[in-house]
Amino acid sequence: MKRISFKHTLIVLIIIVTASFNACDDGYRINTKEMIREEQDLMADYLDIVHDTLKDVSYNVIDTAGDNSFLYFELKQGTGDSVKVGKEVGFRYMYFEIARDTTGVPFIYPYASNYESDSPFTYVVGNTNMYQGGTYPGIDIAMRNMAYGTKARIFVLSSLWSNDYTPRVVDLEVTYVEK
Repeated sequence: MKRISFKHTLIVLIIIVTASFNACDDGYRINTKEMIREEQDLMADYLDIVHDTLKDVSYNVIDTAGDNSFLYFELKQGTGDSVKVGKEVGFRYMYFEIARDTTGVPFIYPYASNYESDSPFTYVVGNTNMYQGGTYPGIDIAMRNMAYGTKARIFVLSSLWSNDYTPRVVDLEVTYVEK
């Protein structure tokens, strides 16, 4: 009789614990489609503010996706051929995230840069594996359109970055290209 009682108690305890975990989880589910839509809206709203100005001062504008997931504005032309896949490239960067202020107006704020470091970030073009010396896919797309000395500002949704639903703006400058 004691064994049955213990067994029943254990089963009831498992049911209670499972039910409480499921109940706690309901309020924390992420609606991925909604997060993607909010990210796209934030990018579009910020682009509404800056697009025409950037287009007017750019030598080259590229929208590879047609949906604003990647926009490239070349602000200074480089020299030589475009960077090639398989070649090492060095670059300076300043990363910005797009956010909204308390009134809902989008703005950018800096969160990372290597302009103060002694050397540029280097990687082999085509390597987007962050754990093996690569870079973000959005940066890699930009590099393929740049040459030595090129300066560009790119706009990247997180699908070409780190999938965290935060749109980014990145200033890039190519400082080294393997021959």
